[in-house]
Parts: sequence; structure tokens; C-alpha cells
Amino acid sequence: MKSSWDSTKQKSTYHFDSRRVDRQKDVLEHLGRLPVTWAADIYAIVENSQPATWATRAAGRPGGSYTQPELAAEEYDISRVGADPKMIITHLNWAIPNSLKEITRLFALDDCMERIHVQRPGEVWNLHIDKLQKWAPENPSQVSRYFVQLTDWRPGQFWEYGNYHWNQWSAGDVSTFDWVNIPHSTANAGHHPRVTFQLTGVRTLRTEEFLEYLRSV
Repeated sequence: MKSSWDSTKQKSTYHFDSRRVDRQKDVLEHLGRLPVTWAADIYAIVENSQPATWATRAAGRPGGSYTQPELAAEEYDISRVGADPKMIITHLNWAIPNSLKEITRLFALDDCMERIHVQRPGEVWNLHIDKLQKWAPENPSQVSRYFVQLTDWRPGQFWEYGNYHWNQWSAGDVSTFDWVNIPHSTANAGHHPRVTFQLTGVRTLRTEEFLEYLRSV
């Protein structure tokens, strides 16, 4: 059986040395902080989020399905370590409120996928390396994935990028990372949902202008 992890790891430039200490700047880029304009929408976002597995994580995006070999390789990586490949990894909400639509407009990505992650206590998104080349097969370096934290960090919540564990973020923090190379995972071992707005697409000139502004404020 083919392994998605083995395939993406082979192509990655990450060191994969478990004894090496990664600094945040080595694996995660903090781009700035947006003012919180979505506080009134959080309750509905959480309540209306739907459970997602590896197989259903793109079900809310038009054309958001995976080839059977691709999905089989991903589920194989989970089952071969003794976990359930059909387990709930997060909850997703594809109904984007106007307060977040404005953020999408500011990023100005082409072919933008908007997705709200509501990772509830006990949910784990397994270690993996992203495969976002499909957004721009001829120029994958133009593809980016951005995260806007919609809620403050609570104990028990973390993101892992390489060997760096990221926590203590604030609502409004914006980040990105080298999706081609950096292995990452998320988990919620706490008592509160972790809510994140994720944007994926192809950078435009307006994207670069907004990022320059965001870094400066």
C-alpha cells in the first residue's frame, strides 16, 4: 500500500531530526494581527460546524473530493499506526459570515478556499505534509495557506510545526508556513473549541500588498 506520508516526506527539505529544536521562525511565520470583528459570530460558527474525517474534510468545497488512491494513501498512514482512519479530526463550517468574508476580500487570493476549523476537545488532525499543488500545478510556489485565529488560545490546544509547538496565540493572529516542506499537526486536549479561519489559494499582487500592510501594523 502506498503511503502519503512517505511520499511527501521524501520530497520535503525538512530535517526530520526529532532531537533538533526548531524555533518558531524556522517553521511558522507570524504575519500580524487583525482586529476582532467576528466575536458575535463565534457561537453560531461553533454550533453549526460539522464533523469531518480525512475523507470528508473538503466536502464543503465545490469539486472538493480526493482521488481514491490519494485518500487510500492518507488513510493507510493512520491505520498502520493503529488509529482509526475514519475518526473525527475536526469540525468544519463552510458557511462564512460577512465578518470573515471581508477578511477573504483583503487577502485577495485567486481560487480561494474558505474553511472554518472548529477543533473540539478530543479531536486530532494527524501529522502530515500538505499537498496544495493542485491550486497551481504549473507554479505551486504561488500557492499559500493562511490562518486567522478566531479565538484566544486555551490550555490543551496546540499546533505542531516541525518540532515546534505553537500555543498562547490571540484571536486575530495571522500566520502562514512552508506547506510544501513542514510537517504539522493539531490537537485539542483542552476544554474549549479551537476556532480558526483558513484561507488557501493563489497569491495575487493585491495579496502581496495586503501582507506588506499587515506586517507593518
